[in-house]
Amino acid sequence: MTPIVQNLMFITAGAAVGIILMALFFKGKKFTDIEKKQEEADKLISNSKEEASEMLEETKKRISLYKENLEETARRREERIKKTEELLDFKEESTKRKHARLKEIHSRAKAQLDDIRQMQKENKETSAEILEKIAKKASVEKEDLKEQIIQDYKNNVPEYRIDEENLKEEAMSIAKKTIVSCLQRMTSPTSAETRAVNVKVAKDFIKGKIVGKDAQNIAYLESLLDVAIVFNDLPQTISVSAFNLVERRIAQRTIEKLIKVRGEIDKKAIDDCLQAARTEVDEELYGIGKKAVEKMRFEGWDKDMVRTVGRLQYRTSYGQNIMRHSMEVGWMAMMLAAEIGLDLDTAKVAGFLHDVGKAIDQDPNVEDAHDRLTKEIMEKHGFSWECTHAAWVHHDAEPQQTAEALLIKAADAVSAGRPGARAESLHSYAERIEAIEKCACAAPGVKKVFAISAGREVRMMVDPEKIDDAGLAKIAREVADNIEENVVFPGHIKVNAIRRSEYIDVANNPTANV
Repeated sequence: MTPIVQNLMFITAGAAVGIILMALFFKGKKFTDIEKKQEEADKLISNSKEEASEMLEETKKRISLYKENLEETARRREERIKKTEELLDFKEESTKRKHARLKEIHSRAKAQLDDIRQMQKENKETSAEILEKIAKKASVEKEDLKEQIIQDYKNNVPEYRIDEENLKEEAMSIAKKTIVSCLQRMTSPTSAETRAVNVKVAKDFIKGKIVGKDAQNIAYLESLLDVAIVFNDLPQTISVSAFNLVERRIAQRTIEKLIKVRGEIDKKAIDDCLQAARTEVDEELYGIGKKAVEKMRFEGWDKDMVRTVGRLQYRTSYGQNIMRHSMEVGWMAMMLAAEIGLDLDTAKVAGFLHDVGKAIDQDPNVEDAHDRLTKEIMEKHGFSWECTHAAWVHHDAEPQQTAEALLIKAADAVSAGRPGARAESLHSYAERIEAIEKCACAAPGVKKVFAISAGREVRMMVDPEKIDDAGLAKIAREVADNIEENVVFPGHIKVNAIRRSEYIDVANNPTANV
């Protein structure tokens, strides 16, 4: 074999080996890339599985929380429905009891009226019999004897009759002077107050923590208390308003305690703060009542009565604070009693406690009027009949039987009617005026109606062709009765019916054209 051929063979063999080695190299590299890609794919799959598992767990938690919230909402609604049903049942039972009591009162009144008529009849018969016997013994005619007795009475008491007539003429003037004198001696700040309070929060993030996600904390607190909580009107401020001011005070103290809670605020924290606030407010009511009783210089009252008096601080009537109003009535009644020589202690106690029934009349389980509640409270705590009677009859639920009872009615009117004592919303005022005018317009023959003096007087212009002078009194009485039945108003409303007749004729001079 020639050297050239031999070299060619070696070259060919080397090339073949090189090709084989290159092929093996590229094949190994490709295999390594596939392994790397496989590892990356496995890693992506593993991460996706972990993320899917986490998302599944998070979804399960959200579904569970949503389910709990729905169950809690349903439970609260069921509780509210149950409470409403219980309240309706209680009101129905209370109405039945009232009807039964009213029926019993009517029966008693009828029986007493029959007894009175029988006694009057017997008294008349007895008087006639006695007079006849006296006339027979005196050998004088019965009519002559009666005339003689009447004449002797007239001759013996002329001066008393004159004094009585003079006193009747001057009674109104004396009463006005007495009231003016007492008013000048009494100084008291205005007793009107609002139904809303503001709680300041240092930072907005604390306010957000109290409000909770989607206002859940506020909604839960409102479900526990009969209050309305507004948190989005003013920065760093939470407003609390309510008709029951004791509930408003409890809500205010609860929010003040929630401000100091560290960490997240949940239902348990709200329940704990609410319980602590109730305890503090209960102690506060006793302290307020104790100060008021000491200020009025009453002694020997038990703790329950003092605590009930303290609740008057958180009760209003037409915006007037009942605690201050009660003190004013107590002082005014005492001064009036001193002016006309009545019992000072009876007047002061009855004046101070005349509205004590308003301390509990906003309780949903209590249905009676505040004056009757006043009677029940005072009888329960052992006050005398004179004090109890004078305190609870100031709204004419029963005729006043003592002079002190009439004084309490007058003192209550003075305190409630003085300028600045009471306030009324524009909406309520407009509704009351509209209701008064509507009652007056419903009467037949009325042409025009004007409600004046802030609704304390209504004037009606009647059609003179349909209503005569004799019918004015009847139509005024009908309108007054209609207003009493359909309108809620303080004090009294004067109903004024006016009939105006106008006739026009012309006088002609028969010689004017001559």
